[in-house]
Amino acid sequence: MSKVTPLRRVKKSGILTAMWVELPYATPEDQAKADKLNKEINGCGFRTMRAAYDWGVKLFNKPKLDKIKFESGDLVKVFKTVTEGDVQWEGTVDYDRSQYHHGLQKGLQPREWTGMFHAALPARLERKDGRVLFGALNAFCETGTEGFIWSVHEYGRPGYDGLNCLDEGDKLTVYKNVRNGEIEWQGVLDFGPEKAEKLGWSEILRQTLHVPTKDWLQMSWDRRPVIVEARNWTQRMSKQEAKPCQN
Repeated sequence: MSKVTPLRRVKKSGILTAMWVELPYATPEDQAKADKLNKEINGCGFRTMRAAYDWGVKLFNKPKLDKIKFESGDLVKVFKTVTEGDVQWEGTVDYDRSQYHHGLQKGLQPREWTGMFHAALPARLERKDGRVLFGALNAFCETGTEGFIWSVHEYGRPGYDGLNCLDEGDKLTVYKNVRNGEIEWQGVLDFGPEKAEKLGWSEILRQTLHVPTKDWLQMSWDRRPVIVEARNWTQRMSKQEAKPCQN
């Protein structure tokens, strides 16, 4: 009898993320209403749908790959600071406002600057007053901002409380990989069955049994840097490489 060698765990670094999974509507009537509306707005560049959050990771070294779904048994380390990592960019914020009224970083191609924010890369921000914080880059935009305001959303501070708009003179370090830092949580992931359930204003596809689901959702919204150890990366990644990135 041939022996099957157990798959060893392989470490990969990335960004914790909540990923949308489209679901059918609860009733045929609701589905019909959505189908009718989508026909009316066809060509506008968006559509209505029912969706629930599921859990995954966006790998640093595979930027074009879609989010990889977590499985029970994965080992995960979630960071709240960065002490060691590969630097994507670092410097002092100094805006050129000739092309964009909110400013673009001098000496950097606009696509390179904006791409880091849209990817929500981890960052260390040192304010001019010496205060240091860690968070995810955020191209903040809402009604009235008239475009993106370049910001860092601090880990562990939800909503507007965690939003830090960049000022000229701030020192910014952006990471394309995180290897070490202060740990927020680490352990083995454990999920309940796929069954959409309400959590506040959101629907959740799988409840998290390793920590309260609302806490895991917040860390996912924070886009925390993580190190994941899993046994079947090749299989999971091959499924994602077969379809285009949807981010």
